[in-house]
Amino acid sequence: MYFTDETESKRTGLVLELSESLESSGCQIIGANGISGCPMPPFLHNDGYGDQKSKMPDILAYDQKTKEFIVGIARVSRAELESERALTEYDVFFDQKDNNGKPYRVVIIAPPELASEVASVVTHYIHRELWHLLTIVAGKSKMQDL
Repeated sequence: MYFTDETESKRTGLVLELSESLESSGCQIIGANGISGCPMPPFLHNDGYGDQKSKMPDILAYDQKTKEFIVGIARVSRAELESERALTEYDVFFDQKDNNGKPYRVVIIAPPELASEVASVVTHYIHRELWHLLTIVAGKSKMQDL
């Protein structure tokens, strides 16, 4: 998917906000896309979804307290919520498990006026038994402010 410089700037702002929030809650950031001084997150294996290609999250973190990995995704516009790429990412990211079989948690950050729509779209596309792995975060900046 092609993103404009403005869209990438918005995404970077949300990624930074989410990474700071995760760090302040005690998580170790393994990789964060577009954040200066932070390595890129690794691509995560695609086990047969959509275009069959591995996907890179915006953030990959590890929660020391709960001993689980966290995939962070930034969504900046309605247009990307149900794109083919987004739908494949949801499948790939919710399919991830650590070496002990523990599933990764998925945290999606979006502008505040988009957060409820994100929740509606994602819970429509993923299986109900995965909902407990999902956290939606309303970013501090509104869409026009980003």
